[in-house]
Amino acid sequence: MDRAASLDSLHRTHDARPPTPELRTALFGGAARANAVKRAATLRLHTDLAAEARLATARRRRALSAATCRTDAWLTRLAATLAHHRRAAVALLDQRNAYSQ
Repeated sequence: MDRAASLDSLHRTHDARPPTPELRTALFGGAARANAVKRAATLRLHTDLAAEARLATARRRRALSAATCRTDAWLTRLAATLAHHRRAAVALLDQRNAYSQ
């Protein structure tokens, strides 16, 4: 079934707005393609947020003295945010590489 036919079928079978996962699957032409686009968008988001956290951490570190860095709560939160987004991006990259092999 082509994309237009699946969209038409989806709109015929639902009185209200079609469910988002089904609509996304119909728009992208299948579940595999929809999931690939979703993973790529999530990877891009985590990569961008990790870059922002890295820059914010560097700016904050530059503004503090060496003695106050250890006790600065803001710097600690920025470092935790950076670690989270890097870890998520690496996990998504590993997942993508596992699918491609």
